[in-house]
Amino acid sequence: MESKVLIGTSGWGYDEWIGNFYPKSLRQEDFLLFYSEVFYTNEINTTFYNIPPRGVVQNWVDKTPSNFIFSAKIPQKITHEYKLDIELCSNELYHYLNSMEPLINAKKLLSFLIQLPPSFNKKDHFSNLKEFVDNWPTELKDEKYYLAVEFRHKSWMDDEVFNYLKDKSLTYCAVVEPLLPPRMDVTNSNLAYVRFHGFGKKIWFDYFFKEDEIKRFAQSIRKIIPKVERIGIYFNNHFSGYAAKNSLMLMKELTLQPKNSPENVSLLDLKKKTGEYSKGQTDLDKFLK
Repeated sequence: MESKVLIGTSGWGYDEWIGNFYPKSLRQEDFLLFYSEVFYTNEINTTFYNIPPRGVVQNWVDKTPSNFIFSAKIPQKITHEYKLDIELCSNELYHYLNSMEPLINAKKLLSFLIQLPPSFNKKDHFSNLKEFVDNWPTELKDEKYYLAVEFRHKSWMDDEVFNYLKDKSLTYCAVVEPLLPPRMDVTNSNLAYVRFHGFGKKIWFDYFFKEDEIKRFAQSIRKIIPKVERIGIYFNNHFSGYAAKNSLMLMKELTLQPKNSPENVSLLDLKKKTGEYSKGQTDLDKFLK
């Protein structure tokens, strides 16, 4: 059975999570395996910086359970450098989608996130967004994934934009950050999308959401849930493992259960899955923490 409310983090491969979320003895190549024993979803952050080899994407598919699902960021070269100019970015887009095909084929892709830079404003770039969406190379309804759009400029906060998103069945990405108001409009009844960045003074993401903040935002999220088939919620405040902690806090506030509590994940079982330990070994978890 598919989970309606999916809560997780943006990325999983952070060394500073060791000791805060990941056990100290866990190998980096097993981070995703451990992560997927706790959460049901992740927003892939590395695709923003580089297009991964197809084999790496297939490895993500193979390492995660059948009920685990990803969202993935469109490369910054497309969104930030080419500013969605379809004439400039079409080759890069096709290359990216080809690399991501294992996730699509395995039905493990919830959404592609189009994260736009603050310099991408409505006056200069609305036509770019429209042409980019009109020239998306596959039929979204057939592929069973969605496109979510994250703005970073206030000029997009008007009725014309939100009506366009609704008309094209695009998902507005609600953001919790300093630049834009935390409005949570539903523009696609199939999927809502929320990203928690934070309010760090020097770096947004270096921020821990306190319990009263989680409670306040949970009230807004509860209003969205009945309006959509699914909702993806991702914490991007990755410093010091804050994102994982806040994800679990929000799950608790919304009376959702993780697959396992992090402290209850058996490292021995993980190491057996990877072949690092033989299946006949006795439980050594207490030595592996």
